[in-house]
Amino acid sequence: MSSQIRESEIWAEMARRKVQFHADENWDNIKLWGLFSWGSIKKQRDNGELLCPGYTRENRTVWCFPSPEAWETKIKPLIEKYTLKELMSMAGW
Repeated sequence: MSSQIRESEIWAEMARRKVQFHADENWDNIKLWGLFSWGSIKKQRDNGELLCPGYTRENRTVWCFPSPEAWETKIKPLIEKYTLKELMSMAGW
């Protein structure tokens, strides 16, 4: 995913990964939710929506997971509304 990813694509990608790879898991047990470039999720990291413990800017590409609020307000509504195919398209796949 490029560093010019739109915010809507970030949340669609997180929803896609939950549906595609972790459908039967509780959201808060998943630790490897999304893989993004450090800079592409700066806003979400800075405001605490995406958590990347153990990673720094030097890693360039980081695994992250959502805060409880981001799960409830950004990701869960997408999962409830869209199919996997639609989420893939929204995420830029």
